[in-house]
Amino acid sequence: MSRQRKWTAIGLLLIAAFAFRFYVAVCLPNDVPGDSRVYTRMARNLLEQHVYSHAEKPPYPPSLIRLPGYSIFLAAVYSVFGHGNNTAVRIIQSVLDTFTCGLVAMIAYYWQPQENRKRASSIAALALAALCPFTTIYVATILTEVWASLFAVALCLLATIALKTKDLQRALWWWAAAGLVGGLSVFFRPDSGLFVAAVGLTLVISVFWGPEGVRESRPLRRRVLVLLLQGSVLSLAFALVLVPWTVRNWRTFHVFQPLAPTHGQMPGEFVPNGYYAWVRSWLDDRKYIEPMLWSLDESEIDLDELPPGAFDSEEEKARVQRLIDRYNDPQDEEVSDQSSQTEAPAVIPRPTVTPTTAETPDKANAASTPQQTPSPETDTGDESDQADHQDSAKAETPAPELPPEMTPALDAAFGEIARERNLRAPLRHYFWLPLKRARSLWIGPHADYFPFAGELFPLEDLDHATHQQIWLPLFAALVWIYTLLGLAGAWVLWRSPDAAARRWLLLVFLMIFIRLAYFSTMENPEPRYTVEIFPFLAILGGIAIARLVKVRQRAS
Repeated sequence: MSRQRKWTAIGLLLIAAFAFRFYVAVCLPNDVPGDSRVYTRMARNLLEQHVYSHAEKPPYPPSLIRLPGYSIFLAAVYSVFGHGNNTAVRIIQSVLDTFTCGLVAMIAYYWQPQENRKRASSIAALALAALCPFTTIYVATILTEVWASLFAVALCLLATIALKTKDLQRALWWWAAAGLVGGLSVFFRPDSGLFVAAVGLTLVISVFWGPEGVRESRPLRRRVLVLLLQGSVLSLAFALVLVPWTVRNWRTFHVFQPLAPTHGQMPGEFVPNGYYAWVRSWLDDRKYIEPMLWSLDESEIDLDELPPGAFDSEEEKARVQRLIDRYNDPQDEEVSDQSSQTEAPAVIPRPTVTPTTAETPDKANAASTPQQTPSPETDTGDESDQADHQDSAKAETPAPELPPEMTPALDAAFGEIARERNLRAPLRHYFWLPLKRARSLWIGPHADYFPFAGELFPLEDLDHATHQQIWLPLFAALVWIYTLLGLAGAWVLWRSPDAAARRWLLLVFLMIFIRLAYFSTMENPEPRYTVEIFPFLAILGGIAIARLVKVRQRAS
């Protein structure tokens, strides 16, 4: 293929990538995620109230539950195209994601160890990235995934150029650029710092496991000094971006908070860490996230919906049942607490009052009202009947039902059960459950936010109205195709006679599996947290396809 034809192919693929994303942005808009409403509210408060707050009404106190990068982006778009114009946001995100596809092609070009296959690898990687539905759907959602993918790929490209640059001064500039991009990525998504950690580890390991020629030409002491210099530049540039946000949080809230809180809480807010630990001691599938986490304090918990692995014994199941009953009915919990607190003091009877126990607050108040004997001068009959009717209606009015509530006492009890489970089965806690969560994060249809989103299994529950029986198996097969192509590309890099190719394999391995390992330890294994992996699978897949094409040409 001539150079002109290859550039034509790249141009057509970029046009196709943007057309696909533009169609999804216009025809499949999605504002369902709760985070979308938080980001848009913060952006509008920035524009209209001139304060970074997630409050819906005055006095709009400042907030730190989300890093401000994405909200600032939304505010910038709203200021130009109109407040709340999410269509403009989606179209701009389509452009950004198309640009990410171009960066994917550039990395595949750099990583391909054989010169005569570089253009073929870049075109194949661009095709895989352009047609990837798993990343494309996020241009239609008001979430940070598009920016996270863009920054992750850009960081990988800058680190690649920095590692390839032999001139120290020029390399330092590339490392500074990588650090700034890494800091900006964290400014949008705090977990993007894992990609920066992967780049840093690659830099360190490359000192001892780099191309042979470089190791032989430089003594170990000089290589360590160069490592410290490059690592310092990367770290300082990364931290520089977060300094204003950290200072703002210290001055406003008097807390050291360079990132967003793990559970998105304001300083001093109660976080049910014990309950989260209990959920983390058994949850291994995303289908339990909504009822057990996102609906907490809003919906009741049904014990029958929990898997058998949530309990180690019937005694433990009974303990959990009692805690769930107290969570589902906080009114009984409140009455129980009040009765336990007032059980000891003796009751002093008052004249003409009949003390009562075990009643609702309204009934107790009605019973504690002194019953006066009407005098003949004031007894009018009708007034007495009306008063009796009002007292009777007041006594019969049921107390308002309270929503479910996770109290500190319940949280501590759940935390105790979690500690017992983890001590009883440490291998399950530290290995098997993270492994199952990692499988749930990676393997699956990844069809979130499509009209046919849902779970592939059980097959009998598929919704034929949205054609889930067609789309979900197709998407699951696509995940396997991208995965197998990625593994094939990794094998090509590993088997390459060029030692530098194994350095790229190390970089992509760390960028993928550090992220996967981190989220496998969380109690909410949502597949959208791993969508940033697919651009890297496209890079490796492009390298594999170029090799397969070459083998086929030789065979023919």
